[in-house]
Amino acid sequence: MAVTIMKIKPPVPVEILDLKNFVRLALALSESHQIIWSMSNKGEKILALFTAYMYWDGDIPLLSFIRETNSKKPFLAYKSNSSNGEEYQFTESADDPRYVYASFIDIKKIPKPFRESIECKYPVLKKPMLVEVENLLSLIRILLSISVREDTNFPLWHFKRDGTHIIGICIPFEHYYEADAIPIFFYLRQNKPPSHPFIRYYASKSSGEKAEYVNNTSDSKFFYAKIISVKDFPIFS
Repeated sequence: MAVTIMKIKPPVPVEILDLKNFVRLALALSESHQIIWSMSNKGEKILALFTAYMYWDGDIPLLSFIRETNSKKPFLAYKSNSSNGEEYQFTESADDPRYVYASFIDIKKIPKPFRESIECKYPVLKKPMLVEVENLLSLIRILLSISVREDTNFPLWHFKRDGTHIIGICIPFEHYYEADAIPIFFYLRQNKPPSHPFIRYYASKSSGEKAEYVNNTSDSKFFYAKIISVKDFPIFS
């Protein structure tokens, strides 16, 4: 009896703008040890994170990656609570409690679906619902409520589209009619890029709400959101 081999669809590629943004995506505001795929494709060194969002019927897999050649050590160390801002380094060990860590997994041959993804050969996507918000405070309120409920910190994606800077987040609302989830991309348009990699937010009865761009996460009384700048975000159109 012949065995049918199902073709594995390529994940959706998200090329990160630079190494600092990639490290922030992997490790900022995270307590867990992450895994980073280290691969080569046509002579280029690729570092990648493989994740998924709940999305319409099933999940949508994302391959967030950067073209990088200098990662020759087994671990990546990162912290964002320094007064000078973010710090990261490639290391031989993962035993300094001041940092959070990711491990590199060296892949001998890049999987075909990953190669196709990096070369932008991926399936046509059903788009999410797009919802433009009025201001930054509305965007952060969404992120705060989801982060408290899900106990995870979703990234805010930043990219440029038609001369405008977009900052947004894709949130799945589960069990929508016959769909597993309806993905909604909440976004804000700005004339300028974010001035710093984090947004800190605070609300109190005496002073009201406050959200501002900052370069670190050192003050524990605030809620923080991380901004990840990418070359493009394919599901937004």
